[in-house]
Amino acid sequence: MLNIKTTESIRWIGCTNRRTGGRDQVSDKSTALWYAQPAKSWFQALPVGNGRFGGMMYGGTDRERIQMNEDTLWSGEPKETVNREAAEYLDVVREMIFAGKYAEAEALIERHMEGPEIESYVPLGDLDLIMEEAGEVSNYRRELNLAEGIARVQYSQNNAVHSRELFVSAVDQVMAIRLQSERNISVSAVLSSPLQYEVKKVTWNQLILTGRSPVRILPNTVKSSDPVHYEEGKGIGFNIRLTVIIDKGRLEVSGGRIRVSGTGTVTFLLTAETSFQGYDKDPALSDKPSLQLGEARLAKAASLGYEQLKERHINDHAARFCKVSLDLGGQERNNLPTDVRIEAIKNGVEDPGLAALFFQYGRYLLLSSSRIGTQPANLQGIWNDSIRPPWCSSWTTNINVEMNYWPAEVGNLAECHLPLFDLIEDLQHTGRKAADVHYRCEGWTAHHNIDLWRTATPVGGSPSWAFWPLAGAWLCQHIWEHYAYSQDEMFLKRAYPVMKEAARFGLDWLVEAKDGSLVTCPSTSPENFFIAPDGQKSSVTQGVTMDIALLRNLFDHCLEASGILSDTDHAFIGRLEHALLRMPPYRIGKYGQLQEWNEDFEEFEPGHRHVAHLVSLHPLDQITLHQEPELAAACKVTLERRLNHGGAHTGWSCAWMINLWARLGESEHAQRFVNELLAGLHPNMMNAHRHPKVKQDIFQIDGNLGGVSGIAEMLLQSHGNNVQFLPSLPQKWMKGCVKGLRARGGFEVDITWENGKLLRARILSTAGKSFLLRTAEPVCVMQNGYEIRIEDIEPNVIVFGTKKGQSYEIVPRSDRR
Repeated sequence: MLNIKTTESIRWIGCTNRRTGGRDQVSDKSTALWYAQPAKSWFQALPVGNGRFGGMMYGGTDRERIQMNEDTLWSGEPKETVNREAAEYLDVVREMIFAGKYAEAEALIERHMEGPEIESYVPLGDLDLIMEEAGEVSNYRRELNLAEGIARVQYSQNNAVHSRELFVSAVDQVMAIRLQSERNISVSAVLSSPLQYEVKKVTWNQLILTGRSPVRILPNTVKSSDPVHYEEGKGIGFNIRLTVIIDKGRLEVSGGRIRVSGTGTVTFLLTAETSFQGYDKDPALSDKPSLQLGEARLAKAASLGYEQLKERHINDHAARFCKVSLDLGGQERNNLPTDVRIEAIKNGVEDPGLAALFFQYGRYLLLSSSRIGTQPANLQGIWNDSIRPPWCSSWTTNINVEMNYWPAEVGNLAECHLPLFDLIEDLQHTGRKAADVHYRCEGWTAHHNIDLWRTATPVGGSPSWAFWPLAGAWLCQHIWEHYAYSQDEMFLKRAYPVMKEAARFGLDWLVEAKDGSLVTCPSTSPENFFIAPDGQKSSVTQGVTMDIALLRNLFDHCLEASGILSDTDHAFIGRLEHALLRMPPYRIGKYGQLQEWNEDFEEFEPGHRHVAHLVSLHPLDQITLHQEPELAAACKVTLERRLNHGGAHTGWSCAWMINLWARLGESEHAQRFVNELLAGLHPNMMNAHRHPKVKQDIFQIDGNLGGVSGIAEMLLQSHGNNVQFLPSLPQKWMKGCVKGLRARGGFEVDITWENGKLLRARILSTAGKSFLLRTAEPVCVMQNGYEIRIEDIEPNVIVFGTKKGQSYEIVPRSDRR
């Protein structure tokens, strides 16, 4: 159900620019994945979703399976996770670290300063449609139309055309499936779940499946012969309602299934609800509200009818999705099935059209897994078929959940960002207790793994990943980005206290090192290890570069926000300014690389998948190519060293490489990793997490969404207080057009280029701010056919004023009309 967070999401919405007019929406009819055969596995099935309720459609001709998820269906219940022993060891561990006893400090942290494991996101159930007609199948096509948000199947059998389509409506909160045939339709619908459940008849055309989730699931990384635990009267309750509507024919409900025999069309409507009412409320107290909500939603949907449901869904979905279009060329390959195109990429075929489709698919996935009032997109968005999903399908905050939301603002899906802010707001409460009890600090903190119950404490395991209390600082970057793109001061006023409390934790967490600087301690660079001077392997030290980058970034943004909002808390502002002066600088190591740790340690794994210290380059702008060229060059050396030792072998890591190389202006390197990311996809274009130590097939949505961000960075950059068009355009994308991207400062941008050069750009000012453009080529700025005045403020940077709601055209001066 739309959980308790709905009202809080609306509070965020009230502080967000929601421009509905002044620009034509862009529609790209070529945005479709398609296949010539049904899905044989989950990694070939097609995803649909409304942010809360998701499905994976297999498209079988004899048996259609739709695997379903609901975003609040997790194991567990509210519980206390703080470790009151942790604070007793904090000073001891710090003394060990300052004395160079890193391995000993790490062992002490793991024994005494961590906490219990998080819970898992679990599958809801399956709908199987068993087709009773047999015969040879021809002309099969299965597709996912991204612009409409509809999955379809069509084929011929026994001289008749059969078709079906599926969507999940955010407007009406139902899943709708329509079967059509030129002949009779004979089909049985069966509901089931991998969890404990029962199915019963409700009415002559309706079933209800009810069940309860486990109260405890051990993570898939924990070896156990009994990892799943149920307890009577505990855990989240859930239900699925299924109603069938037919034109003509017979319908029979018996034995937990519905059998239909008729002509024309058959419509299936489903709702899914859970008893989750908030991270701090017992979900087992009552299932009645969720049962009543599902019944009401299904009744309303049935009264509307399929065609009206479909129209309402398409209008709602397309209004958001079609704000952006991208053409990189290569449209002639659209006549090939998507899985064939992915295989061709593996064999070295260039397919810029597939890169554009991947870009739009990522936007589709974010829109389908993160909507107002829902949970944020987790490691798998909302799509998961395993009771013990990889890494609990959690919100993993040392890179993954942040990467999920990198494309939200630039990709013109700012509304999709709001569920993450709800999560952050909840973490203030659980994280405030963690900060106080574990570290004797004010403010709030969170660590590497977060679940539905907003666990903010470190879980058990290696401190290299389990002990990382800087999640709050990184998550607050998303709050700032939402402001930076919108320039919405009402939103900033609403969000600033969250940033301020995260900064208070950071100020308290900093301690004085032997050289007088302020550092974090204990400190880890997720999830990497170094070799200490004594030859021991460790992950725990002081003042790692990532920590310093995140805190410096947060403190800078708090200072800027305090000025915008006229904050009179001079003591807090003074502490920020003092800390910034005393924090260690970025350092260049012995190989010419950006130093990852406070000391220039040898890396235990030089090809490690994480490049945590490069957050300073991306997604932050602490290091920029034009303002800190020496440090940018050191970032390049870091990337080269990682890659020379086998780095970027996982999907999300590959996606980050695109963004990093794009920030460095290295277009061909960026495109290389676009192709590597495409070549590693599952057949349904979901990102494959490929790791040499992991044998199972895994989907992680961060690779898809980070890839969207990377492609956007190649076409438009707006960090460092200026905008760049086509900053990292590869030779294979020499002609193209993108419409609807957003730039920091309150702008929407269209760019058209030929022969690798800007042909024209159009900007729409949504906030009336000055537009600073970095361009090595002379340009002129036109409005309503007249050239307007521009000012050169530094080499290759021009500026001109804008008015809110007005558009401007930028063209090369030689192309002035």
